[in-house]
Amino acid sequence: MCTYSDMPVQIVRNEVPQRFQESVAAGIFSAIDSKPGLWEVDITSELPAHAWDVEVFGPNNFHWARRFSGLDRDAQVISEAVRDAVYEQAA
Repeated sequence: MCTYSDMPVQIVRNEVPQRFQESVAAGIFSAIDSKPGLWEVDITSELPAHAWDVEVFGPNNFHWARRFSGLDRDAQVISEAVRDAVYEQAA
């Protein structure tokens, strides 16, 4: 289990190419920020579709999933999307 800002975040699976794994994970940790509770993230890669699928599970039955393809396969794009989803739930 990885922790960021004293908040448990577990990346269950990270299938993005190795050179992107660290930046994508760091972006997701940053996006979840200081939200309390256990967060689990599953990142899969579908090579034929040139896509990455990100699924986030959190407290209070939080679930969010999105496919990132083409130019959206970027750590910054992914972290902004996760941040928007997490903060939308809190609003």
